[in-house]
Amino acid sequence: MMAASSTSTSADMETGTLMLSAFDEYPSVVERYFRTGYKTDVNGRKHEDICILQHSNKVLVVTLAKGHPIMKDKKVIKSVSFQVTKNINRLDNKVSGKGKKGGQWVNETSPLCIITCDDNAEFTIYSCVNGKLVEVNENLLSRPQLLTEKPSTDGYIAIILPKFGNSDPQMEKLLTEEKYIENLCGQEQLNMEEDKR
Repeated sequence: MMAASSTSTSADMETGTLMLSAFDEYPSVVERYFRTGYKTDVNGRKHEDICILQHSNKVLVVTLAKGHPIMKDKKVIKSVSFQVTKNINRLDNKVSGKGKKGGQWVNETSPLCIITCDDNAEFTIYSCVNGKLVEVNENLLSRPQLLTEKPSTDGYIAIILPKFGNSDPQMEKLLTEEKYIENLCGQEQLNMEEDKR
């Protein structure tokens, strides 16, 4: 009786392992419903890369890219401010209705927020795309580490609605995931060569 029990437990564990490994093979929600694009060295700022996620409904989500210094150097974020200029606070953005009336218009160089890290490094995050600002992630005010813990989900920065028909052309200007990874590898190689000198 004891042997049968341990055999069935072993079989159950094997089945559970198989189920877990099969589950791991399924794409995430982001992989299933979003197309990913990357803008490198935003506004001439070396390595300050931004990731743009395009939902299947053509809405664009702005997040930090893996190669951004905040992510790469695992910086601790002290605060996020949506007061981007003396006169512009992205928290004042209010939209209504199906057409998102009242949303602030942003272009590729429009600042969305300012991130301050515990080492007092400051990073201005730009939209990198044109469109109507639908919302900024107010949760970042109380939980700024979401930016690094869950960048493509709860840690998104903003949601932007491009003009009709303009979402795909904007994504075409960005690097694909594969090209971005090649770019990061090239940067790593250059950094290693500079360190040897």
